[in-house]
Amino acid sequence: MLALQVVPRSGIDAYQLLRKKVIHEARTWYWKNKRKTRLMHSNKRAGYVEVGSADGILVAEIHAATVNEVYFFAEKFIGRLVAWFESDLAAINIQFRDAVVPRRGRRKKK
Repeated sequence: MLALQVVPRSGIDAYQLLRKKVIHEARTWYWKNKRKTRLMHSNKRAGYVEVGSADGILVAEIHAATVNEVYFFAEKFIGRLVAWFESDLAAINIQFRDAVVPRRGRRKKK
């Protein structure tokens, strides 16, 4: 799983910028839920980007069904952020997280 931190320039709220842009102008991105925390892409239905805010910093986690779709969502999301908000952003930080894999249960010996 990928986690992104989008750091805006001082005095700007990155989450509010993204929220307004997706509501009013975006063609391929849309909000999946009413709270506007789950961002979907119109070409891929098997994943989403979970977004939130912390002190004006946009925090996003990419949730995809397969490894190939992680690349798709990361490429599209980062590309859109740069295209839309290049002058408003100071940094985009990427963190690679291990996916949580459920442990297999123990088998009983016969």
